[in-house]
Amino acid sequence: MKKYLFLLLSTVTILSFISCGSTPTAEPETKKEPPKVEEPAPVVEETAPEPEPAAEDFSKSNEELLSKADAARQKAIDAGAEKYFPEVLAADDSFYDSVKGELKDNPAADYSSKLNEVITRYEALATACMAKELKQKADELGLSDADAEKALSDFEGSDNGADMQANAEKALSAYSALLLKQLAAMAKTERNAALEAKKNADSVKAGVAKKDEYTSASNTFKKADSDFVTKNLEGAYKGYRSAKITFTNLYETIKEKRAAAQAAIERAKQRVAEAENYTIEADSIAPIQGEVAGIEKEDAVLLEADNFANPEDAVIDVEGTEEAKEAAAIDEEINSAAESAEGDVK
Repeated sequence: MKKYLFLLLSTVTILSFISCGSTPTAEPETKKEPPKVEEPAPVVEETAPEPEPAAEDFSKSNEELLSKADAARQKAIDAGAEKYFPEVLAADDSFYDSVKGELKDNPAADYSSKLNEVITRYEALATACMAKELKQKADELGLSDADAEKALSDFEGSDNGADMQANAEKALSAYSALLLKQLAAMAKTERNAALEAKKNADSVKAGVAKKDEYTSASNTFKKADSDFVTKNLEGAYKGYRSAKITFTNLYETIKEKRAAAQAAIERAKQRVAEAENYTIEADSIAPIQGEVAGIEKEDAVLLEADNFANPEDAVIDVEGTEEAKEAAAIDEEINSAAESAEGDVK
């Protein structure tokens, strides 16, 4: 037993020495670099491509412009397009129909440019009709304006709305200026002539002899004054002229009748004078004695006293109204307005 213990201890001792001899020498510790941390690459977000915008729908604006075009055409018709410029109206209608045809095939497309051209053409046509109407009035009065006539001719020869409108407006301005200036002068001349005719009518007591006609002529004159003040020069001119003619006719008619009556009175006086001479001669031969049946007394009242109204009370004053005073002093204002209109034309 002791032998085994000895062998066990010996074995443990040997193994201990072996273990100590074989222990490795520790290597010097080296400083290690920290591991590099790689930053992550930026993430690029992929965006989906934007869808192409849908085509704009002009249907509503086209309808609004169509409504304006129809209104402009009706305005031209009302102004007299069928009477004054039938060929221009036909051409404008043809263009409008073509635009409506295109619009029907593609109602959502933008037709603002063509529809605005239609509107401009019809508006120019309405303006030209107004100028044409003024031209006719000028022709009736024997007035003319070369620039205005050329502008109307150029209007008919224009091939686009802008030129048509420019020429139509030029013609309208020129004729307006012509009539404003000339009619004002003509109205003033007629007014003075009417006043003179009225004075002549008053001199033969027309207010008494022809009361209704005289009153009507006086009212016509007053209305003409009102028209003159409000710049209705054509109405004023025609009113003054009408009053002048009536007053003149009253004067001439009453004067002629008075002349005939005066001649009759003179003839009657002559016959009375002859009868008186005959009576004197007869009385000297055979004087009448006492009262004779059928012959009134010398102091007898044969007729009742006639209380005639004062003829002057029948005279109507046409110069004392405010409008008459304004009309009489309106020359400067009319001339200024005419010059302004002429400046616009130039």
